[in-house]
Amino acid sequence: MAGHAEIFEALRREILAGKYDAARRLPSERELAERFTCSRPTISRVTLDLRREGLVNTHRGSPATITRYAMNATGALGLVVPGESYAEIYAPIRARLERLAERAGWDLIHGEIQSDDPKVMAREVRRLAYEFSTEHVAGVFFQPVEFAKDADRANAEALGYFDNAGIAVVLLDYDIVPPPDRSRYDVVGIDNVAAGLAVGRHLVGTGAKRIAFLHRPGAAPTVTDRMRGVSAAVVESGGSWTLDGNVLRAEPQNRRAVARFVERNAPDAFVAGNDVAAVRLGETLRGIGGSAAEIRLAGFDDVECARRAGLTTVRQPLDDIAAGALQVLASRIKSPDLPPRRISLHAPLVVR
Repeated sequence: MAGHAEIFEALRREILAGKYDAARRLPSERELAERFTCSRPTISRVTLDLRREGLVNTHRGSPATITRYAMNATGALGLVVPGESYAEIYAPIRARLERLAERAGWDLIHGEIQSDDPKVMAREVRRLAYEFSTEHVAGVFFQPVEFAKDADRANAEALGYFDNAGIAVVLLDYDIVPPPDRSRYDVVGIDNVAAGLAVGRHLVGTGAKRIAFLHRPGAAPTVTDRMRGVSAAVVESGGSWTLDGNVLRAEPQNRRAVARFVERNAPDAFVAGNDVAAVRLGETLRGIGGSAAEIRLAGFDDVECARRAGLTTVRQPLDDIAAGALQVLASRIKSPDLPPRRISLHAPLVVR
């Protein structure tokens, strides 16, 4: 005789596998009780739990019917994260998502992108989006493309594949449009303005008078939000902030651009959009030498290179990001018509 938990799990997996797709309804309680050699009240309790999971609708005197959510929920979720090839922060988020998804009964399919060439990444994102749309995964975690010249078009095409296939999407880290605009997709990440404000206030508190921000060309909207937070800290302390005097738009390894900016503006502190950029900027400043080598640095993410370099930074709450993303995606799969949500998590300052 099968028990309640065993019957529930068996029916849940069959529903997600599409066994009842054609008829859109479960067998009758009598038929299920005979199949599992149990009482009809046990089947009634199992059916109630399936309804709570959003997998069936119940009707008095009739077999339970499969919900729209269950019809779309194949039991598999997709993961498209081009940044994993160049940013340390995404691999641990993926690992946490895999564990949480498995516990919740989902298979997580990782769409691997090996190249850190922006042009190649954009092409691979389009390919993976098409593949996931044909495989009819229930939902996708998607980190939008950045740095590529056609990033906007690549993101739009990828999301078009998902939308046309009725696949729920949660954007990781940032939106596809620059702030303060919002797309119609759910976004899970940190509060980047607050993170930038914390870094800026810390530097002001340590005596920095001329804080600059390194903004890589083509970087994600999160970097702009982080810059806004830093600028707010400068302004609230009585300082001034201008794009020409405080913002360097260049690659951190561009020695000529960095040296010209430092000579013209004489910053005593530099904040970069992430830790990797901050560490590379530090290498460039030390190569320039003189007072440039003494400029204080700060970044964001708290990845391994920041710990090795003793860099002040902001720590990404990896567990909260993964848990929040899975929860939001699961609810979006169940309720496609929910309004778009932005989950902005707190990220603590790490002073080194």
